[in-house]
Amino acid sequence: MGNDKSDNVSAQHHTYVIDRTYRVVYMDKAAHRVFPAGQVGLRCYESFRGASEPCGDCPWQREGNDSSTQTVIFSANRNTWFEITCLEVDWFNEGPCVLFSGRPVEDGSRSLFSTLSQPSSYDELFELNLTGDAYKVLYTEPDKYVMPALEGQLSVMFEDVLEHMIHPEDRGRFQEFWEFGTLLARIERSGGILRGEFRKRLMRGGWGWASQTLVPVKRGEAGETVVMCFIADIDAEVKARKGEFESTQILQLKEHDQLTGLYNAVTFYERAEALVKQHPEDRFEVVYLDIEHFKLYNEWHGRDAGDIMLRAIAERFAFGAECCGGVAGYLGGDDFAIVLPAGTVTEAAVEHDSRRPPFDSEDTIGFQPAVGVCTIEPGDSVGTACDHAMIAMASVKGIYGKRIAWYENSMTEELESETKTLLEVQRALANREFVLYWQPQCSTRTGRIVGLEALVRWQHPRRGLVMPGSFVPVLERNGFIASLDLYVWDEACRQLRAWIDRGEQPVPVSVNISRADLYAIDVVSTFEELLQRYGLDHHLLELEITESAYAEDERMTTTVERLKEHGFTILMDDFGSGYSSLNMLKDVNVDILKIDMGFLNRANESKRSESILEAVVSMARLMDLRIIAEGTETKEQVDFLQSIGCDYAQGYYFYRPMSTETLEALLTQEGVVDLRGVLSPTMELIDMKTLLRDDVTSRAIIDSLVGGVAVYAVYPDRFELLQVNNAYYRVTGCNAVDLCERQKLISRQVHPDDLPIVIDMFNQAERHPVTGAEGTFRRYRLSGELMWMHMKAFFLRHEQDRSLFFCSLSDVTEQGHHRDEDAHGSMDGQ
Repeated sequence: MGNDKSDNVSAQHHTYVIDRTYRVVYMDKAAHRVFPAGQVGLRCYESFRGASEPCGDCPWQREGNDSSTQTVIFSANRNTWFEITCLEVDWFNEGPCVLFSGRPVEDGSRSLFSTLSQPSSYDELFELNLTGDAYKVLYTEPDKYVMPALEGQLSVMFEDVLEHMIHPEDRGRFQEFWEFGTLLARIERSGGILRGEFRKRLMRGGWGWASQTLVPVKRGEAGETVVMCFIADIDAEVKARKGEFESTQILQLKEHDQLTGLYNAVTFYERAEALVKQHPEDRFEVVYLDIEHFKLYNEWHGRDAGDIMLRAIAERFAFGAECCGGVAGYLGGDDFAIVLPAGTVTEAAVEHDSRRPPFDSEDTIGFQPAVGVCTIEPGDSVGTACDHAMIAMASVKGIYGKRIAWYENSMTEELESETKTLLEVQRALANREFVLYWQPQCSTRTGRIVGLEALVRWQHPRRGLVMPGSFVPVLERNGFIASLDLYVWDEACRQLRAWIDRGEQPVPVSVNISRADLYAIDVVSTFEELLQRYGLDHHLLELEITESAYAEDERMTTTVERLKEHGFTILMDDFGSGYSSLNMLKDVNVDILKIDMGFLNRANESKRSESILEAVVSMARLMDLRIIAEGTETKEQVDFLQSIGCDYAQGYYFYRPMSTETLEALLTQEGVVDLRGVLSPTMELIDMKTLLRDDVTSRAIIDSLVGGVAVYAVYPDRFELLQVNNAYYRVTGCNAVDLCERQKLISRQVHPDDLPIVIDMFNQAERHPVTGAEGTFRRYRLSGELMWMHMKAFFLRHEQDRSLFFCSLSDVTEQGHHRDEDAHGSMDGQ
């Protein structure tokens, strides 16, 4: 029995020690039995294995940093796996050495790599020879899992396990886990151990979660690649983990916003209140953030871009809360709040952050954060302080030089005033306290009314007549302007219908469309329904939009296109107030531009401004757009508008806004109204490229022309006016509409006695195409008054039965050409 015990190598531990040169310095008896040829003083690889160099699968790595290592190696001499532990030690007088402790692994043993997870926790142990495509089951828990054959070809076994022993939902992951081509590299990247979890088929039926842990080893000197696979039952662990995860997920969903990851509103207030109560000796403040025009940002750049911006802000808030010991929350929309120790947020910090992502790109111009801050006073709730911070934030919206404000009590008073106004407006709409006032749009040359703008006033029962500046901005800030706009539109249509029913011919009325209307109602359908209800033509109701709304809001552009398709006349209000340029004129799909008073005032300040305004009017004419100058108050302004060819104006110089009764009395007066309207056909402007040739003669003609210019078509029995430039209106004192109506009969404007002089002038010009002909004659103004006009004419070309002439004209009445000796005119042939 004793001999049996001593010979049973697999039942004993053995220990030996080597120094740094692989020299054996100690062997116990068990080690001598395992390695009979081993001797102290010899190299371990020479005496143990008969090799000429260190073993390739030696578990001791001399360059390693770990002081101990545990692994398994295969002894080809013994045909046995050994579990090896090596430990660096100072061995008596030998200095630094390595102690090896080995223990054979039997097929039934479960101790192998017991330190990898929990002791004695695996239920199956496979030896997988990747080099030889073979496997062997070293251990299996009886009657637990459905098993393949105990040994055989690895590739065949793998397909059998994949198809019949792994849950169908896990087969894809199982196949990826066991990708043999990358298996060793993945084990190495994961630190020497690779672990996966899959459901295995149970012997009793059904499936159970099991872990598969892979550890690579080397087998003998041949260096075959072997992987040990430990399979352990983790079904209870996975189910417990899953339940815990689901509970965590439910709590996460309940407490956090899914887009930003911050606390939702309910949780934010709860956590913030708890923070303040836990630190009664400290002072905190609420910081409230909102993004300017965020809804518009989503419209322009898409909701995905908007979500990216929200997540970036949330990351900033989460970082601030973590660093400063605060609580951050997302309150919905584009609103964020954070509670921080008082004094944390400064104006400089906010200014700095407003230039960092996500606010540092061109796409975010105009979409900057507005920030409000309120200190949480003793006795105040976080909710109250948050409301106050929101009020402070609202005070800096639209003020682009300021991004942050601290709450003051006066802000609440202003808010309460606004709330009171909103309540009063709601009552006033129900009681029909709002009344329309009308401001005429007039011809700058005749002063006649060509259109009306409907304005709103509040006939307050106690305060009397309230101007719109007291209530319209409040409605716009709070999103209720659409209710008032609907009221005004309906009242304007009702009044137009009343005038028609009385047998009067009304002039067109313009009403305003606010940007908020686009988001509150279907504007196009609303106007169509109003016209149908009151039986009105589209040309009677004109629609005004602001330039900024057209430039900033794509929805407004789309709405204008639809309104134009339905036949409405569109006016762009406040043109030149800040967004427009001369280049913009080619893109706007409107009929009438209204130049605001600010532009007109600038035009009076310098010659450059006058030139810009004149260029706008000229380009508008080329685009067949009409111009109405708003805020015209002086004769000097009207004279300037006439000189640059602006035919229509609106302002105190002509009429102040007036009540319906006053307007109706005014319209009954003879000669007050010009029913042709702003959109009546006008005289065509000269197209230089079409009329002139690019030669010396054409250039000579252009160089000699000064002042008003006109193109005439001369027939054998008459002549007609074809085109004019803007200066022509200054010279003759007429307007584009009246001139258009007289263009075929323009010869009647010449004094009958001087008509032969003009005809002879055309004949002389045709005979002298380079120098032309010039002369002076009498002409009637539209008012019937006589004027003296000097004209220089150049022949252009023949067209069928007529000849075309290019002429410059100037008013010489003040130069004394109306003397008796010149009464019949004069002409010099060139």
